[in-house]
Amino acid sequence: MTKKVFRIGGMSCAACVGRVESAISSVNGVESAEANIGSCTAVVEYDGSRETERAIADAVRAAGYSVVSDDRDEAAAEAEKALSAQFRDLVIAIAFAIPLAVLSMGPMLGLFEPFLDMLPYGLLQAVLCVPTLIAGRRFFLRGYPALASRHPTMDSLIALGATASVLLGTYSLYRIWLGDMDAMSGICYDSASMIIALVSVGKYVEARSRHRTDDSVRRLLSAAPDEATVIRDGSEARIKASELAPGDVMVVRPGERVPADGVVVSGESSVNESMLTGESMPVDKRPGDTVYGATVNGSGRLEVKAEKTGEDTVLFQIARMIEMARGTKAPVASLADRVSAVFVPAVIAVAVACFIAWSLAGRDVQFSLTVAISVLVISCPCALGLATPLAIVVGTWKGSEHGILFKTASAVEASSKAETVVLDKTGTCTLGEPSVRRVEAEDEAGLIGLAASAESGSEHPIAKAVMRHAAEAGVEIPPLESFSGRSGYGISCVCGGRRVLVGNWALMEDEAVEVPDLPDAPGMTRILVAADGSYLGSILVADAVRPEAPEAVAHLRSDGLRTIMATGDGRSAGEAIASEIGVDEVRAEMRPGDKLRLVKDLQIAQRRVAMVGDGINDSPALTQADVGIAVGSGTDVAIESADVVLMSGDLRCVPAALETGKAVMRTVRQNLAFAFIYNVVCIPIAAGLPVLFGYEDLVSRMPMFAAAAMSMSSISVVANTLRLRRFRPKALSSERGMPIPP
Repeated sequence: MTKKVFRIGGMSCAACVGRVESAISSVNGVESAEANIGSCTAVVEYDGSRETERAIADAVRAAGYSVVSDDRDEAAAEAEKALSAQFRDLVIAIAFAIPLAVLSMGPMLGLFEPFLDMLPYGLLQAVLCVPTLIAGRRFFLRGYPALASRHPTMDSLIALGATASVLLGTYSLYRIWLGDMDAMSGICYDSASMIIALVSVGKYVEARSRHRTDDSVRRLLSAAPDEATVIRDGSEARIKASELAPGDVMVVRPGERVPADGVVVSGESSVNESMLTGESMPVDKRPGDTVYGATVNGSGRLEVKAEKTGEDTVLFQIARMIEMARGTKAPVASLADRVSAVFVPAVIAVAVACFIAWSLAGRDVQFSLTVAISVLVISCPCALGLATPLAIVVGTWKGSEHGILFKTASAVEASSKAETVVLDKTGTCTLGEPSVRRVEAEDEAGLIGLAASAESGSEHPIAKAVMRHAAEAGVEIPPLESFSGRSGYGISCVCGGRRVLVGNWALMEDEAVEVPDLPDAPGMTRILVAADGSYLGSILVADAVRPEAPEAVAHLRSDGLRTIMATGDGRSAGEAIASEIGVDEVRAEMRPGDKLRLVKDLQIAQRRVAMVGDGINDSPALTQADVGIAVGSGTDVAIESADVVLMSGDLRCVPAALETGKAVMRTVRQNLAFAFIYNVVCIPIAAGLPVLFGYEDLVSRMPMFAAAAMSMSSISVVANTLRLRRFRPKALSSERGMPIPP
């Protein structure tokens, strides 16, 4: 099965979601379909054949919508064109609706007397209404086919309300032509015009906010350079980046962007990877290091062998993850969709019931029809349909700014509910490589110098740790004159004219070196050093804790989360790291199956679990957890298994991801509250409640007020959601690691 994101044009409400999903699901070869009003996309799982893909496009078009091009540039151009057309129609609608409203309501408010006879005055209003109806043609072209197919949408309600107003106005004109001047009160073309204009305002605000959010993906992809410099036949040549192939050697000069993912084969430099990972500090690159497309080279010249090009690069994978997350639904969104699917036909039934009830109560057709129109317009479930998907869209974009990629909308919701965080140790809480933690000697510099000289001939990770520590300390390293490695023991060598031993207790015992009693060092490896038969001291080596790990764990605990560190190491090593970073509990000697059982046991105990890991052995637990979080420096298998991917190794992104999920779902709950309160308050008013309190004069203009209220409900949801753009996870508020955008 193939999973693909289709861009759908023309969706305007939650009811449209159900209509699109129903149309796509009816196609043979389609396994599942999830449409999303927030991003105007549909994630479809199908058999991958071209015939099925064409059938999906045909089904969408038959349902009254369009399929936007797969080409991102073309899609962006189409979106810009559609937004411009929508703005043009909005301007036309407002330009004619406002004078029509003044013309219609001016005499009622005592502003002026009608300057024409009744019939010409009514005909002038009808003429002014026509351009607005044309500008709002999309409501009729989509609304009535949806109604005919028994899947009414918000467009259907608007079309019915506007049509009823026009028909009532036309009938009143006919009565005036027959000589009934009392029918002038039934001229309500301004209601139809204002319905179209005010609803168009809300729809344009929604479309504009979606377009601005989609710009984040377009900006991300536009960061990749259009051209690349490659070495061909011993000389440099300039080619299009799209023509790069794996194996090409690219030349990246200072200040240039890397055209594709690859490995440095020559040169040294620092590369700014902030646009991918959010890391503020440039990363040093040497031969053998990996660089990523669209990152910015610093001051040195690099020659890079391309490994992944085009849509295989990390940049495109990030864009794909963001689009997939936007196209999927959180469980709460599915609930809102189901409510909306029932809500629209229910509103039509309520409008009809109101018409019948007021007619039976002795009211004339004009009054009863006006109430029915008001109910149709004011009850549109736009705000309800936007409440969740728009928040998910903005939230996933905001997360990507900080290097946090949510693969699905469900991952966003699950992140907000986590109660227990299980942290893998090696490579997650630690750097995954040994480092010198402590030196025990009278002459530390001399000891490190001799040890570094001895280890300079070894490729062992501990040897590299000693060499790195010597370089950082700036000690003098005597020349190595001879070297002999002894498997299982250590190193015997001559450096600086002295016979040096670097190794374990067995080596010292075998060489008859007397070593004093030394204190225990839980979780650390002790390297003993002797020279010319005399013990000099020891070097304690351990896997280094990530510098930000204690801060990250502190944030998790301050948010009320229980933290557990799971490690395959022994208990002493695990507890040493745990005490340093401050986790609540340690589980040692854990194999992959043990980590999986730990997550299952926590879930059986009714705990929602977030699992954080980076290795293949973490994959089963990542998959089982309510939300699996993989650090970007981890293996491809771990990243595939996870629900959330952290593009940097900064562990503070874990609490930041959970904070982002909570912020998004808090916004969703606020939006749903706005939508439900709006409908609970407004529907009774539209149904004629003011009449019972003596405000009967309000009824004639209620359709216009209903359209304004409906648009304001959508705008309030959009405005509340856009507050997420200013959200800053407190876990990333310090200077280290990721910058916080202004």
